[in-house]
Amino acid sequence: MSIDVDFSLALNERTGKFFLGRDVIATLGKRISQIRYGRFHDFPRHDFIRRVWGRLTYEETLARACHPTAALFVPAIRDPRPTLHLDPLSVVRHQLEPGDIVLCHDVGPITHAQYFARSVDVMYACAYEQIRQAKPHMVFVSKTSQQEFHRLFGQGYASSDVIYIPTRAGVTQGQKRRPDGVEQPFLLTVGSVGERKNQARCIAAFAASGLAKAGWQYVIVGGPEPGADVAIRLAKQTPGVVMPGYTTDDELRWLYNNASGFVLMSLLEGFGMPVAEATTHDLPCLVSRSSVLMEVGGEAMLGADPLDPDSIACGMRTLVDMREGERVKRISQARAHLAQFAREPILGRWRQLVDACATPA
Repeated sequence: MSIDVDFSLALNERTGKFFLGRDVIATLGKRISQIRYGRFHDFPRHDFIRRVWGRLTYEETLARACHPTAALFVPAIRDPRPTLHLDPLSVVRHQLEPGDIVLCHDVGPITHAQYFARSVDVMYACAYEQIRQAKPHMVFVSKTSQQEFHRLFGQGYASSDVIYIPTRAGVTQGQKRRPDGVEQPFLLTVGSVGERKNQARCIAAFAASGLAKAGWQYVIVGGPEPGADVAIRLAKQTPGVVMPGYTTDDELRWLYNNASGFVLMSLLEGFGMPVAEATTHDLPCLVSRSSVLMEVGGEAMLGADPLDPDSIACGMRTLVDMREGERVKRISQARAHLAQFAREPILGRWRQLVDACATPA
Protein backbone atom coordinates (compact mmCIF):
# COMPACT_ATOMS: atom_id res chain seq x y z
CA MET A 1 0.00 0.00 0.00
CA SER A 2 1.36 3.44 -0.90
CA ILE A 3 0.94 6.88 0.65
CA ASP A 4 0.37 10.41 -0.58
CA VAL A 5 2.66 13.29 0.39
CA ASP A 6 1.75 16.95 0.87
CA PHE A 7 4.87 18.96 0.01
CA SER A 8 3.14 22.33 -0.36
CA LEU A 9 5.91 24.01 1.65
CA ALA A 10 8.12 23.60 -1.44
CA LEU A 11 6.11 26.39 -3.07
CA ASN A 12 7.50 28.98 -0.65
CA GLU A 13 10.30 27.44 1.43
CA ARG A 14 13.99 26.98 0.70
CA THR A 15 15.01 26.38 4.32
CA GLY A 16 15.91 23.18 6.12
CA LYS A 17 12.28 22.04 5.90
CA PHE A 18 12.53 22.03 2.12
CA PHE A 19 15.76 20.02 2.00
CA LEU A 20 14.48 17.48 4.52
CA GLY A 21 11.23 17.08 2.60
CA ARG A 22 13.11 16.55 -0.62
CA ASP A 23 15.29 13.88 1.03
CA VAL A 24 12.30 12.07 2.51
CA ILE A 25 10.48 12.02 -0.82
CA ALA A 26 13.57 10.72 -2.62
CA THR A 27 14.10 7.91 -0.13
CA LEU A 28 10.45 6.80 -0.12
CA GLY A 29 10.45 6.39 -3.89
CA LYS A 30 7.73 4.02 -5.11
CA ARG A 31 6.05 4.06 -1.70
CA ILE A 32 4.60 7.42 -2.76
CA SER A 33 1.50 7.38 -4.93
CA GLN A 34 1.25 11.12 -5.52
CA ILE A 35 2.68 14.40 -4.22
CA ARG A 36 0.57 17.48 -3.60
CA TYR A 37 1.71 21.07 -4.00
CA GLY A 38 -1.30 22.93 -2.70
CA ARG A 39 -4.13 21.51 -4.82
CA PHE A 40 -1.85 20.57 -7.72
CA HIS A 41 -0.01 17.28 -8.22
CA ASP A 42 2.71 18.76 -10.43
CA PHE A 43 5.30 21.26 -9.22
CA PRO A 44 5.06 24.52 -11.23
CA ARG A 45 7.68 24.65 -13.94
CA HIS A 46 8.12 28.43 -13.89
CA ASP A 47 9.17 30.50 -10.88
CA PHE A 48 6.42 33.08 -11.43
CA ILE A 49 3.73 30.39 -11.45
CA ARG A 50 5.29 28.82 -8.36
CA ARG A 51 5.10 32.12 -6.48
CA VAL A 52 1.52 32.77 -7.57
CA TRP A 53 0.39 29.26 -6.65
CA GLY A 54 2.27 29.49 -3.36
CA ARG A 55 0.43 32.71 -2.56
CA LEU A 56 -2.95 31.18 -3.40
CA THR A 57 -2.16 28.17 -1.22
CA TYR A 58 -1.21 30.49 1.64
CA GLU A 59 -4.43 32.48 1.22
CA GLU A 60 -6.53 29.31 1.27
CA THR A 61 -4.78 28.15 4.44
CA LEU A 62 -5.29 31.53 6.10
CA ALA A 63 -8.95 31.66 5.09
CA ARG A 64 -9.67 28.18 6.42
CA ALA A 65 -7.90 29.01 9.71
CA CYS A 66 -9.54 32.41 10.24
CA HIS A 67 -12.94 31.77 8.63
CA PRO A 68 -14.06 28.13 9.05
CA THR A 69 -17.08 28.79 6.81
CA ALA A 70 -14.62 29.00 3.91
CA ALA A 71 -14.68 25.20 3.95
CA LEU A 72 -18.23 25.38 2.57
CA PHE A 73 -16.87 26.79 -0.69
CA VAL A 74 -13.62 24.79 -0.98
CA PRO A 75 -13.93 21.27 0.48
CA ALA A 76 -11.07 19.77 2.44
CA ILE A 77 -8.75 17.39 0.62
CA ARG A 78 -9.19 13.72 1.46
CA ASP A 79 -7.34 11.03 -0.42
CA PRO A 80 -8.08 7.31 0.02
CA ARG A 81 -4.49 6.64 1.07
CA PRO A 82 -2.71 7.84 4.21
CA THR A 83 -1.06 11.24 3.73
CA LEU A 84 2.37 12.30 4.93
CA HIS A 85 2.35 16.01 5.83
CA LEU A 86 5.87 17.43 5.66
CA ASP A 87 4.75 20.45 7.68
CA PRO A 88 1.78 20.74 10.08
CA LEU A 89 0.40 23.72 8.15
CA SER A 90 -0.79 21.60 5.22
CA VAL A 91 -3.13 19.80 7.63
CA VAL A 92 -5.45 22.84 7.55
CA ARG A 93 -6.42 22.09 3.93
CA HIS A 94 -6.99 18.37 4.55
CA GLN A 95 -9.42 16.12 6.35
CA LEU A 96 -6.87 14.68 8.76
CA GLU A 97 -7.18 11.00 9.74
CA PRO A 98 -5.49 8.96 12.51
CA GLY A 99 -3.61 6.96 9.85
CA ASP A 100 -1.91 10.06 8.46
CA ILE A 101 1.64 11.11 9.38
CA VAL A 102 2.60 14.66 10.39
CA LEU A 103 6.20 15.91 10.54
CA CYS A 104 6.65 18.61 13.19
CA HIS A 105 9.83 20.71 13.33
CA ASP A 106 8.81 22.77 16.36
CA VAL A 107 5.85 24.49 18.02
CA GLY A 108 7.49 27.90 17.92
CA PRO A 109 4.60 29.64 16.10
CA ILE A 110 2.47 28.76 19.15
CA THR A 111 4.94 29.40 21.97
CA HIS A 112 6.90 32.28 20.38
CA ALA A 113 4.49 33.93 17.95
CA GLN A 114 6.44 37.21 18.13
CA TYR A 115 9.25 35.72 16.02
CA PHE A 116 7.00 34.92 13.08
CA ALA A 117 5.11 36.87 10.45
CA ARG A 118 1.60 38.07 11.18
CA SER A 119 -1.13 35.37 11.20
CA VAL A 120 1.36 32.48 11.21
CA ASP A 121 0.35 31.68 14.80
CA VAL A 122 -3.33 31.61 13.83
CA MET A 123 -2.73 29.13 11.02
CA TYR A 124 -0.57 26.84 13.14
CA ALA A 125 -3.03 27.00 16.04
CA CYS A 126 -5.71 25.73 13.64
CA ALA A 127 -3.38 22.98 12.37
CA TYR A 128 -2.41 21.80 15.84
CA GLU A 129 -6.03 21.72 16.99
CA GLN A 130 -6.89 19.44 14.07
CA ILE A 131 -3.87 17.30 14.95
CA ARG A 132 -4.90 17.14 18.62
CA GLN A 133 -8.36 15.93 17.64
CA ALA A 134 -7.31 13.38 14.99
CA LYS A 135 -4.20 12.12 16.85
CA PRO A 136 -2.27 10.86 13.78
CA HIS A 137 1.25 9.45 13.66
CA MET A 138 3.67 12.21 14.73
CA VAL A 139 7.33 12.62 13.77
CA PHE A 140 9.63 15.19 15.38
CA VAL A 141 13.10 16.37 14.40
CA SER A 142 14.34 16.54 18.00
CA LYS A 143 13.48 15.26 21.47
CA THR A 144 13.09 18.87 22.58
CA SER A 145 10.36 19.50 19.99
CA GLN A 146 8.65 16.21 20.84
CA GLN A 147 8.52 17.01 24.57
CA GLU A 148 7.22 20.54 23.98
CA PHE A 149 4.52 19.30 21.59
CA HIS A 150 3.20 16.71 24.02
CA ARG A 151 3.32 19.22 26.89
CA LEU A 152 0.98 21.46 24.89
CA PHE A 153 -1.18 18.95 23.03
CA GLY A 154 -1.25 15.86 25.18
CA GLN A 155 -0.65 12.17 24.56
CA GLY A 156 -2.50 9.28 22.94
CA TYR A 157 -1.33 9.71 19.34
CA ALA A 158 -1.16 6.83 16.85
CA SER A 159 2.61 6.98 17.33
CA SER A 160 5.27 9.51 18.31
CA ASP A 161 8.81 9.22 16.95
CA VAL A 162 11.95 11.36 16.83
CA ILE A 163 13.82 11.12 13.53
CA TYR A 164 16.70 13.55 13.30
CA ILE A 165 17.45 15.58 10.20
CA PRO A 166 20.28 13.97 8.18
CA THR A 167 23.26 16.01 7.11
CA ARG A 168 22.74 17.38 3.62
CA ALA A 169 24.25 15.44 0.74
CA GLY A 170 27.08 17.33 -0.91
CA VAL A 171 27.54 19.82 1.92
CA THR A 172 31.25 18.97 2.11
CA GLN A 173 31.96 18.14 -1.53
CA GLY A 174 31.99 20.39 -4.56
CA GLN A 175 33.47 23.64 -5.75
CA LYS A 176 34.31 26.38 -3.25
CA ARG A 177 34.18 30.12 -3.84
CA ARG A 178 34.99 32.92 -1.44
CA PRO A 179 32.12 35.42 -1.07
CA ASP A 180 33.00 39.03 -1.82
CA GLY A 181 34.22 41.01 1.18
CA VAL A 182 35.15 38.03 3.34
CA GLU A 183 38.70 37.76 4.66
CA GLN A 184 40.30 35.40 7.16
CA PRO A 185 40.27 35.01 10.09
CA PHE A 186 36.53 35.09 10.76
CA LEU A 187 33.74 33.62 12.88
CA LEU A 188 30.64 32.39 11.04
CA THR A 189 26.89 32.35 11.59
CA VAL A 190 24.52 30.63 9.13
CA GLY A 191 20.73 30.92 9.23
CA SER A 192 17.82 33.21 8.47
CA VAL A 193 18.52 36.73 9.71
CA GLY A 194 16.03 38.13 12.20
CA GLU A 195 14.88 38.44 15.79
CA ARG A 196 14.44 34.69 16.24
CA LYS A 197 18.03 33.93 15.20
CA ASN A 198 19.30 36.73 17.45
CA GLN A 199 21.99 38.14 15.15
CA ALA A 200 21.57 41.68 16.55
CA ARG A 201 22.81 40.60 19.99
CA CYS A 202 25.63 38.63 18.37
CA ILE A 203 26.74 41.71 16.43
CA ALA A 204 26.70 43.75 19.64
CA ALA A 205 28.71 40.98 21.31
CA PHE A 206 31.27 40.97 18.49
CA ALA A 207 31.68 44.72 18.83
CA ALA A 208 32.20 44.34 22.59
CA SER A 209 34.68 41.49 22.16
CA GLY A 210 37.36 43.69 20.58
CA LEU A 211 38.01 41.04 17.93
CA ALA A 212 37.59 43.47 15.03
CA LYS A 213 40.58 45.50 16.29
CA ALA A 214 42.60 42.27 16.29
CA GLY A 215 41.82 41.74 12.58
CA TRP A 216 38.84 39.38 12.88
CA GLN A 217 35.62 39.44 10.86
CA TYR A 218 32.19 38.17 11.85
CA VAL A 219 30.39 36.75 8.79
CA ILE A 220 26.58 36.30 8.90
CA VAL A 221 24.87 34.59 5.96
CA GLY A 222 21.18 33.99 5.35
CA GLY A 223 18.01 35.58 4.06
CA PRO A 224 15.72 37.91 6.01
CA GLU A 225 12.83 37.02 8.30
CA PRO A 226 10.94 39.21 10.83
CA GLY A 227 13.36 41.49 12.67
CA ALA A 228 16.08 41.36 10.01
CA ASP A 229 16.10 45.14 9.57
CA VAL A 230 17.53 45.66 13.06
CA ALA A 231 20.41 43.23 12.51
CA ILE A 232 21.18 44.59 9.02
CA ARG A 233 21.27 48.18 10.26
CA LEU A 234 23.53 47.26 13.18
CA ALA A 235 25.84 45.27 10.90
CA LYS A 236 26.39 48.30 8.68
CA GLN A 237 27.46 50.30 11.73
CA THR A 238 29.80 47.68 13.21
CA PRO A 239 33.39 47.29 11.95
CA GLY A 240 34.34 43.74 10.96
CA VAL A 241 30.79 42.48 10.37
CA VAL A 242 30.08 41.14 6.87
CA MET A 243 26.57 40.13 5.72
CA PRO A 244 26.64 38.62 2.19
CA GLY A 245 22.92 37.69 2.34
CA TYR A 246 22.01 34.44 0.60
CA THR A 247 25.01 32.37 -0.46
CA THR A 248 25.39 29.65 -3.05
CA ASP A 249 26.41 26.13 -2.00
CA ASP A 250 29.90 26.86 -3.41
CA GLU A 251 30.19 29.94 -1.20
CA LEU A 252 28.78 28.16 1.83
CA ARG A 253 31.30 25.34 1.46
CA TRP A 254 34.14 27.90 1.32
CA LEU A 255 32.84 29.63 4.46
CA TYR A 256 32.54 26.40 6.43
CA ASN A 257 35.99 25.29 5.27
CA ASN A 258 37.75 28.55 6.14
CA ALA A 259 35.99 29.79 9.29
CA SER A 260 37.78 29.54 12.62
CA GLY A 261 34.61 28.98 14.64
CA PHE A 262 30.83 28.87 14.38
CA VAL A 263 28.27 30.90 16.35
CA LEU A 264 24.50 30.28 16.60
CA MET A 265 22.75 32.11 19.44
CA SER A 266 19.23 31.34 18.24
CA LEU A 267 16.30 31.99 20.58
CA LEU A 268 14.17 29.28 18.98
CA GLU A 269 15.05 26.21 16.90
CA GLY A 270 13.35 22.98 16.00
CA PHE A 271 16.67 21.33 15.18
CA GLY A 272 19.52 23.60 14.05
CA MET A 273 20.99 22.05 10.90
CA PRO A 274 23.76 24.69 10.57
CA VAL A 275 25.30 23.36 13.81
CA ALA A 276 25.43 19.84 12.36
CA GLU A 277 26.92 21.21 9.13
CA ALA A 278 29.54 23.23 11.03
CA THR A 279 30.42 20.12 13.03
CA THR A 280 30.83 18.20 9.77
CA HIS A 281 33.49 20.77 8.84
CA ASP A 282 35.31 20.36 12.17
CA LEU A 283 34.37 23.81 13.44
CA PRO A 284 34.16 24.42 17.20
CA CYS A 285 30.71 25.82 17.93
CA LEU A 286 29.25 28.39 20.31
CA VAL A 287 25.50 27.86 20.75
CA SER A 288 22.59 28.93 22.93
CA ARG A 289 22.90 27.35 26.36
CA SER A 290 20.06 24.98 27.42
CA SER A 291 18.60 24.78 23.91
CA VAL A 292 17.98 22.13 21.28
CA LEU A 293 21.34 23.17 19.78
CA MET A 294 23.06 21.48 22.70
CA GLU A 295 21.10 18.32 21.86
CA VAL A 296 22.20 18.55 18.23
CA GLY A 297 25.84 19.36 18.97
CA GLY A 298 26.42 17.30 22.10
CA GLU A 299 29.03 17.87 24.79
CA ALA A 300 31.49 19.39 22.32
CA MET A 301 29.43 22.60 22.21
CA LEU A 302 30.44 25.81 23.96
CA GLY A 303 27.37 27.45 25.51
CA ALA A 304 26.43 31.05 26.21
CA ASP A 305 23.36 32.97 27.37
CA PRO A 306 21.70 34.13 24.11
CA LEU A 307 20.10 37.11 25.88
CA ASP A 308 23.40 38.42 27.29
CA PRO A 309 25.80 40.07 24.78
CA ASP A 310 28.61 39.92 27.36
CA SER A 311 28.18 36.14 27.66
CA ILE A 312 28.20 35.82 23.86
CA ALA A 313 31.30 38.04 23.58
CA CYS A 314 33.09 35.86 26.14
CA GLY A 315 32.17 32.78 24.11
CA MET A 316 33.49 34.37 20.91
CA ARG A 317 36.82 35.14 22.56
CA THR A 318 36.95 31.54 23.85
CA LEU A 319 36.51 30.27 20.27
CA VAL A 320 39.30 32.53 19.02
CA ASP A 321 41.71 31.76 21.89
CA MET A 322 41.04 28.00 22.04
CA ARG A 323 44.24 26.00 22.39
CA GLU A 324 44.97 23.34 19.82
CA GLY A 325 44.61 20.48 22.31
CA GLU A 326 41.15 21.55 23.37
CA ARG A 327 40.15 22.16 19.78
CA VAL A 328 41.21 18.62 18.78
CA LYS A 329 39.31 17.18 21.77
CA ARG A 330 36.10 19.03 20.93
CA ILE A 331 36.32 18.07 17.27
CA SER A 332 36.74 14.42 18.25
CA GLN A 333 33.70 14.60 20.54
CA ALA A 334 31.66 16.32 17.84
CA ARG A 335 32.56 13.72 15.22
CA ALA A 336 31.38 10.93 17.51
CA HIS A 337 28.10 12.75 18.21
CA LEU A 338 27.60 13.45 14.51
CA ALA A 339 27.10 9.73 13.86
CA GLN A 340 23.48 10.22 14.97
CA PHE A 341 22.85 12.26 11.83
CA ALA A 342 24.26 9.84 9.24
CA ARG A 343 22.02 9.96 6.18
CA GLU A 344 21.28 6.32 5.43
CA PRO A 345 20.24 5.20 8.95
CA ILE A 346 17.97 8.24 9.32
CA LEU A 347 16.35 7.85 5.90
CA GLY A 348 16.04 4.14 6.60
CA ARG A 349 13.91 5.00 9.65
CA TRP A 350 11.60 7.00 7.40
CA ARG A 351 11.16 3.99 5.13
CA GLN A 352 10.41 1.76 8.11
CA LEU A 353 7.89 4.23 9.52
CA VAL A 354 6.01 4.60 6.25
CA ASP A 355 6.00 0.85 5.64
CA ALA A 356 4.47 0.33 9.10
CA CYS A 357 1.89 3.11 8.75
CA ALA A 358 0.89 2.43 5.14
CA THR A 359 0.43 -1.33 5.53
CA PRO A 360 -3.03 -2.40 6.71
CA ALA A 361 -3.07 -4.25 10.03
